[in-house]
Amino acid sequence: MIQVPSATAERPSSPDAPTFDKDAALAVVSDEAQEIDPAVEKRVLRKIDLFFMPAMLIGFVESVVPTGFMTIVSSYYTQKEQAMRQAWWFSGTGWFTIIGGALNYAFGQISSRALKRWQYIYIFAGALTFLFGLWCCIMPNSPVSAWFLTPEERVVAVERLRKGQTGVRCQKIKWDHIKESFLDLKLYTINGAISGFGPLIVSTFGFNTLDSILFQFPVGGVCVIFIPLCGYISSRIPNTRIPMLVACCLPVIAGCVIIWKSEWGYQPAAPVVGYALTGFFGPVVSLIITLGASNVAGATKKTIMAATVFVAYTVGNIIGPQLVNSKTVGQHYPELWTGMVICYCITIAAAVALYLVLWRENRRRDQMDLDESQRDKLAFHDLTDKQNPFFRYVL
Repeated sequence: MIQVPSATAERPSSPDAPTFDKDAALAVVSDEAQEIDPAVEKRVLRKIDLFFMPAMLIGFVESVVPTGFMTIVSSYYTQKEQAMRQAWWFSGTGWFTIIGGALNYAFGQISSRALKRWQYIYIFAGALTFLFGLWCCIMPNSPVSAWFLTPEERVVAVERLRKGQTGVRCQKIKWDHIKESFLDLKLYTINGAISGFGPLIVSTFGFNTLDSILFQFPVGGVCVIFIPLCGYISSRIPNTRIPMLVACCLPVIAGCVIIWKSEWGYQPAAPVVGYALTGFFGPVVSLIITLGASNVAGATKKTIMAATVFVAYTVGNIIGPQLVNSKTVGQHYPELWTGMVICYCITIAAAVALYLVLWRENRRRDQMDLDESQRDKLAFHDLTDKQNPFFRYVL
Protein backbone atom coordinates (compact mmCIF):
# COMPACT_ATOMS: atom_id res chain seq x y z
CA MET A 1 0.00 0.00 0.00
CA ILE A 2 1.32 3.44 -0.95
CA GLN A 3 2.20 5.68 1.99
CA VAL A 4 0.55 9.06 2.23
CA PRO A 5 1.66 12.14 4.19
CA SER A 6 1.14 11.87 7.94
CA ALA A 7 -2.06 13.31 9.32
CA THR A 8 -0.81 13.53 12.88
CA ALA A 9 -0.21 17.09 13.96
CA GLU A 10 -1.15 19.55 16.67
CA ARG A 11 -4.46 21.24 16.02
CA PRO A 12 -5.26 24.84 16.88
CA SER A 13 -7.70 25.11 19.75
CA SER A 14 -9.64 28.07 18.32
CA PRO A 15 -9.94 30.18 15.18
CA ASP A 16 -7.57 32.71 16.76
CA ALA A 17 -4.99 30.20 17.98
CA PRO A 18 -1.33 31.01 17.23
CA THR A 19 -0.68 27.75 15.31
CA PHE A 20 -0.55 29.02 11.74
CA ASP A 21 1.01 26.12 9.85
CA LYS A 22 -2.23 24.11 9.71
CA ASP A 23 -5.54 24.81 8.06
CA ALA A 24 -7.91 27.03 10.05
CA ALA A 25 -10.62 24.42 9.48
CA LEU A 26 -9.14 22.26 12.24
CA ALA A 27 -10.37 24.80 14.77
CA VAL A 28 -13.98 23.69 14.22
CA VAL A 29 -13.74 20.16 12.77
CA SER A 30 -11.65 17.09 13.54
CA ASP A 31 -9.61 14.81 11.32
CA GLU A 32 -12.63 12.53 11.02
CA ALA A 33 -15.48 13.38 8.67
CA GLN A 34 -18.86 14.23 10.18
CA GLU A 35 -22.30 13.68 8.73
CA ILE A 36 -23.99 16.94 7.78
CA ASP A 37 -27.68 17.66 7.36
CA PRO A 38 -28.44 18.46 3.69
CA ALA A 39 -31.02 21.04 4.79
CA VAL A 40 -28.45 22.83 6.93
CA GLU A 41 -25.90 22.67 4.11
CA LYS A 42 -28.41 24.23 1.73
CA ARG A 43 -29.11 27.01 4.23
CA VAL A 44 -25.39 27.63 4.72
CA LEU A 45 -24.80 27.84 0.98
CA ARG A 46 -27.64 30.33 0.61
CA LYS A 47 -26.23 32.56 3.37
CA ILE A 48 -22.74 32.51 1.84
CA ASP A 49 -24.17 33.39 -1.58
CA LEU A 50 -26.21 36.27 -0.17
CA PHE A 51 -23.19 37.72 1.61
CA PHE A 52 -20.56 37.42 -1.12
CA MET A 53 -22.11 37.37 -4.58
CA PRO A 54 -23.88 40.80 -4.77
CA ALA A 55 -20.86 42.64 -3.38
CA MET A 56 -18.44 40.75 -5.62
CA LEU A 57 -20.45 41.75 -8.69
CA ILE A 58 -19.96 45.41 -7.75
CA GLY A 59 -16.42 44.98 -6.53
CA PHE A 60 -15.02 43.85 -9.86
CA VAL A 61 -14.54 47.52 -10.80
CA GLU A 62 -11.44 47.42 -8.57
CA SER A 63 -8.10 46.32 -10.01
CA VAL A 64 -6.78 44.04 -7.25
CA VAL A 65 -9.91 42.41 -5.88
CA PRO A 66 -10.30 39.71 -8.57
CA THR A 67 -7.30 37.89 -7.12
CA GLY A 68 -8.95 38.00 -3.70
CA PHE A 69 -12.29 36.89 -5.12
CA MET A 70 -10.67 33.89 -6.76
CA THR A 71 -9.15 32.83 -3.44
CA ILE A 72 -12.29 33.55 -1.40
CA VAL A 73 -14.54 31.48 -3.66
CA SER A 74 -12.14 28.53 -3.48
CA SER A 75 -12.23 28.76 0.35
CA TYR A 76 -16.02 28.82 0.74
CA TYR A 77 -17.32 26.64 -2.09
CA THR A 78 -16.83 23.05 -3.24
CA GLN A 79 -15.14 22.30 -6.57
CA LYS A 80 -18.53 21.71 -8.18
CA GLU A 81 -19.97 25.00 -6.86
CA GLN A 82 -16.97 27.14 -7.74
CA ALA A 83 -17.62 27.23 -11.49
CA MET A 84 -20.93 29.07 -11.14
CA ARG A 85 -19.68 31.41 -8.39
CA GLN A 86 -16.46 32.34 -10.17
CA ALA A 87 -18.51 32.96 -13.31
CA TRP A 88 -21.01 35.10 -11.39
CA TRP A 89 -18.52 37.64 -10.10
CA PHE A 90 -16.49 37.67 -13.32
CA SER A 91 -19.67 38.43 -15.28
CA GLY A 92 -19.30 41.82 -13.61
CA THR A 93 -16.98 42.62 -16.53
CA GLY A 94 -20.00 42.46 -18.82
CA TRP A 95 -22.26 44.42 -16.52
CA PHE A 96 -19.61 47.07 -15.99
CA THR A 97 -19.01 47.27 -19.76
CA ILE A 98 -22.71 47.91 -20.36
CA ILE A 99 -23.48 50.10 -17.35
CA GLY A 100 -20.12 51.84 -17.41
CA GLY A 101 -20.45 52.49 -21.14
CA ALA A 102 -23.92 53.97 -20.66
CA LEU A 103 -22.67 56.18 -17.83
CA ASN A 104 -19.67 57.30 -19.87
CA TYR A 105 -22.02 58.19 -22.71
CA ALA A 106 -24.31 60.07 -20.31
CA PHE A 107 -21.46 61.94 -18.66
CA GLY A 108 -20.20 62.83 -22.14
CA GLN A 109 -23.45 64.76 -22.71
CA ILE A 110 -22.94 67.02 -19.68
CA SER A 111 -22.26 70.60 -20.72
CA SER A 112 -21.89 72.08 -17.22
CA ARG A 113 -18.65 73.91 -16.60
CA ALA A 114 -18.59 73.10 -12.89
CA LEU A 115 -16.57 69.94 -13.54
CA LYS A 116 -14.86 68.34 -16.49
CA ARG A 117 -16.82 65.48 -18.06
CA TRP A 118 -14.22 62.91 -17.05
CA GLN A 119 -14.33 64.11 -13.44
CA TYR A 120 -17.92 62.91 -13.04
CA ILE A 121 -16.80 59.41 -14.01
CA TYR A 122 -14.08 59.44 -11.36
CA ILE A 123 -16.47 60.68 -8.68
CA PHE A 124 -18.88 57.86 -9.47
CA ALA A 125 -16.13 55.23 -9.46
CA GLY A 126 -14.76 56.65 -6.20
CA ALA A 127 -18.18 56.36 -4.54
CA LEU A 128 -18.41 52.69 -5.57
CA THR A 129 -14.91 52.10 -4.24
CA PHE A 130 -15.87 53.61 -0.88
CA LEU A 131 -18.98 51.45 -0.57
CA PHE A 132 -17.07 48.33 -1.52
CA GLY A 133 -14.39 49.21 1.05
CA LEU A 134 -17.04 49.31 3.78
CA TRP A 135 -18.12 45.78 2.81
CA CYS A 136 -14.51 44.57 2.96
CA CYS A 137 -14.30 45.76 6.58
CA ILE A 138 -16.95 43.24 7.65
CA MET A 139 -15.76 40.32 5.51
CA PRO A 140 -14.71 37.28 7.61
CA ASN A 141 -11.36 35.59 7.08
CA SER A 142 -12.84 32.16 6.34
CA PRO A 143 -15.91 29.99 7.02
CA VAL A 144 -14.36 29.25 10.41
CA SER A 145 -14.99 32.82 11.58
CA ALA A 146 -17.98 33.71 9.38
CA TRP A 147 -20.04 35.92 11.70
CA PHE A 148 -23.19 35.56 9.56
CA LEU A 149 -23.27 31.80 10.30
CA THR A 150 -24.21 30.12 13.56
CA PRO A 151 -21.60 27.88 15.25
CA GLU A 152 -23.38 24.79 13.89
CA GLU A 153 -23.47 26.30 10.39
CA ARG A 154 -19.75 27.09 10.53
CA VAL A 155 -19.00 23.43 11.15
CA VAL A 156 -21.17 22.49 8.17
CA ALA A 157 -19.57 25.22 6.02
CA VAL A 158 -16.14 23.73 6.70
CA GLU A 159 -17.08 20.04 6.69
CA ARG A 160 -18.69 20.26 3.25
CA LEU A 161 -15.30 21.22 1.78
CA ARG A 162 -13.56 18.08 3.01
CA LYS A 163 -14.35 15.95 -0.04
CA GLY A 164 -12.65 18.35 -2.46
CA GLN A 165 -9.37 18.27 -0.49
CA THR A 166 -8.71 21.94 -1.33
CA GLY A 167 -8.55 23.19 2.28
CA VAL A 168 -9.89 26.43 3.73
CA ARG A 169 -7.20 28.82 4.98
CA CYS A 170 -3.68 28.70 6.39
CA GLN A 171 -1.80 31.82 7.51
CA LYS A 172 1.72 30.45 7.18
CA ILE A 173 3.59 31.14 3.94
CA LYS A 174 5.10 27.87 2.76
CA TRP A 175 8.07 28.08 0.43
CA ASP A 176 7.55 24.60 -0.96
CA HIS A 177 4.09 25.75 -2.11
CA ILE A 178 5.64 28.77 -3.84
CA LYS A 179 8.23 26.63 -5.60
CA GLU A 180 5.59 24.16 -6.72
CA SER A 181 3.40 27.02 -7.99
CA PHE A 182 6.05 28.35 -10.34
CA LEU A 183 6.77 24.84 -11.63
CA ASP A 184 3.07 24.12 -12.24
CA LEU A 185 1.91 24.68 -15.83
CA LYS A 186 -1.86 24.37 -15.31
CA LEU A 187 -2.76 28.00 -15.86
CA TYR A 188 -2.62 29.88 -19.15
CA THR A 189 -4.14 33.33 -19.54
CA ILE A 190 -4.46 35.19 -22.84
CA ASN A 191 -5.96 38.65 -23.19
CA GLY A 192 -5.46 41.45 -25.66
CA ALA A 193 -6.30 44.99 -26.70
CA ILE A 194 -10.02 44.32 -27.16
CA SER A 195 -11.11 45.47 -23.70
CA GLY A 196 -8.97 48.59 -23.46
CA PHE A 197 -8.88 49.85 -27.04
CA GLY A 198 -12.33 48.76 -28.22
CA PRO A 199 -13.77 52.29 -28.60
CA LEU A 200 -10.66 53.39 -30.52
CA ILE A 201 -11.03 50.49 -32.95
CA VAL A 202 -14.77 51.08 -33.43
CA SER A 203 -14.20 54.80 -34.01
CA THR A 204 -12.24 53.88 -37.14
CA PHE A 205 -15.43 52.32 -38.55
CA GLY A 206 -16.87 55.81 -39.09
CA PHE A 207 -18.59 56.34 -35.73
CA ASN A 208 -17.88 59.30 -33.48
CA THR A 209 -16.24 58.86 -30.07
CA LEU A 210 -19.49 58.81 -28.05
CA ASP A 211 -21.25 56.42 -30.42
CA SER A 212 -18.21 54.15 -30.29
CA ILE A 213 -18.77 53.78 -26.54
CA LEU A 214 -22.25 52.38 -27.21
CA PHE A 215 -20.78 49.59 -29.30
CA GLN A 216 -19.32 48.17 -26.11
CA PHE A 217 -22.86 47.02 -25.24
CA PRO A 218 -22.84 43.89 -27.48
CA VAL A 219 -19.44 42.87 -26.10
CA GLY A 220 -20.75 43.34 -22.55
CA GLY A 221 -23.94 41.45 -23.44
CA VAL A 222 -21.93 38.43 -24.62
CA CYS A 223 -20.05 38.45 -21.29
CA VAL A 224 -23.21 38.83 -19.21
CA ILE A 225 -24.94 35.90 -20.96
CA PHE A 226 -22.19 33.43 -21.71
CA ILE A 227 -19.95 33.74 -18.64
CA PRO A 228 -22.74 32.58 -16.26
CA LEU A 229 -23.99 30.08 -18.85
CA CYS A 230 -20.57 28.42 -19.07
CA GLY A 231 -20.39 28.42 -15.27
CA TYR A 232 -23.83 26.82 -15.01
CA ILE A 233 -23.07 24.11 -17.59
CA SER A 234 -19.75 23.19 -15.98
CA SER A 235 -21.41 22.98 -12.55
CA ARG A 236 -24.03 20.58 -13.93
CA ILE A 237 -22.00 18.48 -16.37
CA PRO A 238 -18.66 17.18 -15.03
CA ASN A 239 -15.40 17.77 -16.87
CA THR A 240 -16.73 20.24 -19.44
CA ARG A 241 -14.69 23.30 -18.44
CA ILE A 242 -11.74 22.78 -20.78
CA PRO A 243 -13.92 21.75 -23.77
CA MET A 244 -16.02 24.90 -23.28
CA LEU A 245 -12.85 27.00 -23.00
CA VAL A 246 -11.74 25.68 -26.40
CA ALA A 247 -15.22 26.26 -27.86
CA CYS A 248 -15.32 29.88 -26.62
CA CYS A 249 -11.95 30.62 -28.24
CA LEU A 250 -13.40 29.92 -31.68
CA PRO A 251 -15.84 32.89 -31.84
CA VAL A 252 -13.03 35.23 -30.72
CA ILE A 253 -10.83 33.99 -33.56
CA ALA A 254 -13.75 34.31 -35.99
CA GLY A 255 -14.48 37.84 -34.78
CA CYS A 256 -10.86 38.91 -35.23
CA VAL A 257 -10.78 37.54 -38.78
CA ILE A 258 -14.12 39.19 -39.67
CA ILE A 259 -12.93 42.59 -38.44
CA TRP A 260 -9.60 42.25 -40.21
CA LYS A 261 -10.79 40.98 -43.60
CA SER A 262 -14.15 42.73 -44.02
CA GLU A 263 -14.75 46.08 -45.71
CA TRP A 264 -14.83 48.89 -43.17
CA GLY A 265 -16.11 51.85 -45.16
CA TYR A 266 -18.55 54.15 -43.36
CA GLN A 267 -20.46 52.59 -40.44
CA PRO A 268 -20.18 49.01 -41.80
CA ALA A 269 -22.06 46.07 -40.28
CA ALA A 270 -19.60 43.18 -40.69
CA PRO A 271 -16.75 44.49 -38.50
CA VAL A 272 -19.24 45.53 -35.82
CA VAL A 273 -20.57 41.95 -35.74
CA GLY A 274 -17.01 40.65 -35.58
CA TYR A 275 -16.27 43.04 -32.74
CA ALA A 276 -19.28 41.69 -30.80
CA LEU A 277 -17.98 38.13 -31.25
CA THR A 278 -14.72 39.08 -29.55
CA GLY A 279 -16.81 39.40 -26.37
CA PHE A 280 -16.33 35.66 -25.97
CA PHE A 281 -12.94 36.48 -24.49
CA GLY A 282 -14.92 36.93 -21.25
CA PRO A 283 -16.01 33.27 -20.96
CA VAL A 284 -12.47 32.21 -21.92
CA VAL A 285 -10.90 34.17 -19.06
CA SER A 286 -13.69 33.11 -16.67
CA LEU A 287 -13.07 29.43 -17.41
CA ILE A 288 -9.33 29.90 -16.94
CA ILE A 289 -10.05 31.42 -13.52
CA THR A 290 -12.37 28.54 -12.64
CA LEU A 291 -9.84 25.93 -13.72
CA GLY A 292 -7.10 27.61 -11.73
CA ALA A 293 -9.12 27.98 -8.55
CA SER A 294 -10.63 24.48 -8.51
CA ASN A 295 -7.46 22.63 -9.51
CA VAL A 296 -5.13 24.04 -6.87
CA ALA A 297 -4.88 23.07 -3.20
CA GLY A 298 -2.77 24.51 -0.39
CA ALA A 299 -3.33 28.06 0.90
CA THR A 300 -0.02 29.54 -0.24
CA LYS A 301 -0.22 27.88 -3.64
CA LYS A 302 -3.81 29.05 -4.18
CA THR A 303 -2.76 32.62 -3.45
CA ILE A 304 0.27 32.47 -5.75
CA MET A 305 -1.71 30.94 -8.60
CA ALA A 306 -4.56 33.44 -8.21
CA ALA A 307 -2.09 36.32 -8.38
CA THR A 308 -0.27 34.79 -11.33
CA VAL A 309 -3.34 34.42 -13.51
CA PHE A 310 -4.18 38.11 -13.11
CA VAL A 311 -0.59 39.24 -13.58
CA ALA A 312 -0.73 37.41 -16.92
CA TYR A 313 -4.12 39.04 -17.59
CA THR A 314 -2.72 42.54 -17.04
CA VAL A 315 0.45 41.81 -19.01
CA GLY A 316 -1.84 40.91 -21.91
CA ASN A 317 -3.57 44.27 -21.52
CA ILE A 318 -0.17 46.01 -21.60
CA ILE A 319 1.09 44.18 -24.66
CA GLY A 320 -2.19 44.30 -26.61
CA PRO A 321 -2.35 48.09 -27.17
CA GLN A 322 1.19 48.03 -28.55
CA LEU A 323 -0.20 46.11 -31.51
CA VAL A 324 -2.64 48.93 -32.34
CA ASN A 325 -0.53 50.86 -34.84
CA SER A 326 -2.34 53.92 -36.18
CA LYS A 327 -0.13 53.84 -39.28
CA THR A 328 -1.70 50.52 -40.35
CA VAL A 329 -5.34 51.57 -39.95
CA GLY A 330 -5.72 51.38 -43.73
CA GLN A 331 -4.79 47.68 -43.55
CA HIS A 332 -7.17 47.20 -40.58
CA TYR A 333 -4.46 46.79 -37.90
CA PRO A 334 -2.99 43.52 -39.24
CA GLU A 335 -0.50 43.22 -36.35
CA LEU A 336 -3.31 43.33 -33.79
CA TRP A 337 -5.56 40.71 -35.36
CA THR A 338 -2.70 38.41 -36.33
CA GLY A 339 -1.42 38.57 -32.76
CA MET A 340 -4.88 37.90 -31.33
CA VAL A 341 -5.48 34.90 -33.59
CA ILE A 342 -2.07 33.44 -32.74
CA CYS A 343 -2.64 33.93 -29.01
CA TYR A 344 -6.02 32.21 -29.02
CA CYS A 345 -4.67 29.35 -31.12
CA ILE A 346 -1.96 28.93 -28.49
CA THR A 347 -4.68 28.99 -25.83
CA ILE A 348 -6.54 26.17 -27.61
CA ALA A 349 -3.38 24.09 -27.93
CA ALA A 350 -2.48 24.71 -24.27
CA ALA A 351 -6.01 23.79 -23.15
CA VAL A 352 -5.94 20.51 -25.06
CA ALA A 353 -2.54 19.67 -23.58
CA LEU A 354 -3.80 20.59 -20.10
CA TYR A 355 -6.82 18.31 -20.52
CA LEU A 356 -4.60 15.37 -21.43
CA VAL A 357 -2.15 16.01 -18.59
CA LEU A 358 -4.87 16.32 -15.92
CA TRP A 359 -6.81 13.35 -17.29
CA ARG A 360 -3.71 11.15 -17.16
CA GLU A 361 -2.87 12.34 -13.65
CA ASN A 362 -6.39 11.58 -12.40
CA ARG A 363 -6.20 8.14 -14.00
CA ARG A 364 -2.81 7.50 -12.40
CA ARG A 365 -4.12 8.46 -8.97
CA ASP A 366 -7.22 6.29 -9.38
CA GLN A 367 -4.93 3.30 -9.89
CA MET A 368 -2.87 3.99 -6.76
CA ASP A 369 -3.28 1.70 -3.75
CA LEU A 370 -3.98 4.28 -1.06
CA ASP A 371 -5.01 3.98 2.57
CA GLU A 372 -8.57 5.31 2.37
CA SER A 373 -8.62 5.90 6.13
CA GLN A 374 -6.27 8.83 5.51
CA ARG A 375 -8.53 10.61 2.99
CA ASP A 376 -10.58 12.58 5.52
CA LYS A 377 -7.59 13.24 7.77
CA LEU A 378 -5.51 14.86 5.03
CA ALA A 379 -8.25 17.17 3.77
CA PHE A 380 -7.38 20.03 6.13
CA HIS A 381 -3.62 19.68 6.47
CA ASP A 382 -2.79 22.37 3.93
CA LEU A 383 -1.30 20.02 1.35
CA THR A 384 -1.00 21.08 -2.27
CA ASP A 385 -2.78 19.24 -5.05
CA LYS A 386 0.48 17.48 -5.91
CA GLN A 387 1.26 16.53 -2.30
CA ASN A 388 -2.21 15.11 -1.62
CA PRO A 389 -2.80 11.86 -3.58
CA PHE A 390 -6.53 12.02 -2.80
CA PHE A 391 -6.96 15.29 -4.72
CA ARG A 392 -8.66 15.00 -8.10
CA TYR A 393 -8.48 17.57 -10.90
CA VAL A 394 -11.57 18.86 -12.67
CA LEU A 395 -11.49 19.08 -16.43
